[in-house]
Parts: sequence; structure tokens; C-alpha cells
Amino acid sequence: MANDGKEKPKVSLDVSIGKEIDAALGDVIRGLLKKPAKEAGNLLAASIGILGDRVKRKRELNAQLAMDEVRKKLDANGIDMKDITPPKEEELHLLLNGMSLTDDANVRDLWAGLFAKALEPNSDVTAERPFISILESLSPMDAKVIDLLAFIQQTERNLKARAKYFTPGDYAKISPDEKEQMDAFQQENSAMQHEAITAIKDRANDYGLADIESPSWADNLMRQGIIERTPIHHRQHTSSFAPRIQDDEDILRAFAELHEKLKGMEQIAERNASPPERLFSQHMFGPRLNLEIQFTEFGKRFSTSCGLD
Repeated sequence: MANDGKEKPKVSLDVSIGKEIDAALGDVIRGLLKKPAKEAGNLLAASIGILGDRVKRKRELNAQLAMDEVRKKLDANGIDMKDITPPKEEELHLLLNGMSLTDDANVRDLWAGLFAKALEPNSDVTAERPFISILESLSPMDAKVIDLLAFIQQTERNLKARAKYFTPGDYAKISPDEKEQMDAFQQENSAMQHEAITAIKDRANDYGLADIESPSWADNLMRQGIIERTPIHHRQHTSSFAPRIQDDEDILRAFAELHEKLKGMEQIAERNASPPERLFSQHMFGPRLNLEIQFTEFGKRFSTSCGLD
């Protein structure tokens, strides 16, 4: 049949389908971020398939509170709504579903942080399944521990960046002026260190982590690979082993060193296998704190992906 000019020309529909899906997801997310709570609640309910009036209202509220946090984080980072990059449809569902089931503010903040990072156009963060799985497993205390460790890391970085150092022209002949300058820098550094430790203690007290009583408080975070025990530093010895041992004293000394090294290895293994009793303790000498745990490399990546830089 001849084309009389009225029939629309045939076009390929699958060329831009991926972009169309992304655009549709983008519209949904923008709607969730921009619309009033009531309208957004309807969108959220449709997105995560909530059933039951009471449960529905609770999950809608949880999700809306989380989306409000997402919007605040995007605004704080100067991200315009038109520039956000929507996650995959499956990731969007997992994020919305997880946020709707979270009624703790600290856990919600981690969900919102991951969602916001996944939306940023210049971010390489995605809603990875391991991240989702960890967020789903977190207790309120777990979230507080993660936030506190991230805060300690940031505090240490700021402290190192602000610390002042002075190098005299000749260490053997330090002038009175140089000595005065060195003492002034030392006092400033000491004051900043005290301020940092106070801030860490205050946050730990606010979170109820300064004096933890539960013997299993770190179990989930260690099982998820987020935290690990801090290493023990042993005094290094010069080995007495030589190509040829000269006498019985050399043999006894070599075996004594070997025994000490094996004992140190056993202590490290026992410590790594045992759960930490507390998060940190006061250093015996000076104002420093002894951390009993630290982020693993994966834990660092997880906390950064959740916006805890």
C-alpha cells in the first residue's frame, strides 16, 4: 500500500529504550524528592508495594523522612535535581524498601547517604548488594559505632592538617627565640589534641558508647567485615640467628627470641579472635585514647559510600 503522506513513518522503538527508562526513573526520584509529604507518600507506596493501612503509614513516614535527608544531603553538596543520575530500577526498589523499614535516625542517615551518593552525577558510588545487605542488618548501635569511627577518622585528619611544626636551624644550638616558638607550637598542638579528644568523648557519651556493657556489641560489624581489632605493636628485636651458632649461649639466646616472637604471635591471634570489651580506653600516659577497633578497608569504603567522609 502506497504511503499517501498521512501515515506516520515507522521508527525503531528500541534505540532509546534504555534512556527512556532512566528518564522515567529520574522523574520518579525527582517526584519523591520534590513533592509534598502526602503526594510523595502515594508515590512511595506505589514504588515499594506497601500493604496494610497501619504498616503502610509507618513505612511511608520512614521513607519520606529518609527522602528528606537525601534531599538535604544533595542540597548540601550543591547537586541540582535536574542533574541527578537515577540508579537502576532494582537498586531504586531496594533503597526505597530498605528506607521504608528503617525507623532509627542513625540507620536512616546511612541509607540516605548511600542514596544521595548514588544520585550524584560525578560519583562512582552505586547501591551495591553488599552495601544494601549491611544496611539491612544494622542495629541502631551499629550505626552509631560506624558514625563515631568515621568522626574519629575525620577528627584525626583535621588534627594532622592543623598541627604546627617548627624546625630550628641547628638542633645542637637552639636559640631562645626558637625555643619559645617551639614551646608555643607544642602548646597549641596540645590544646587542639585535647579539644579533639573531648569532642570524641562527647559524641561517644551522646551515643551511649563510652561505657558499653553488652559483650556482643561488635559481633555484627565484625561479621559483616566493617570493623576489626586494632593491631598490637610489639617491640622489635634484632635476631641472634646466624649462619653458624658458636656456642650454647647463642643457642639459648636464639631459642629465647624465637619463644618471645611465637608468644607475641599467639597474643595477636588471641586478640583478633576475641570480641572487644569496649570501643576505646584512656591511654595510660597522656591524654590519648586507645581504640580497640578500627575500620577494615571495606569498612572505610562502605562509610565513604554512605556519605561519612
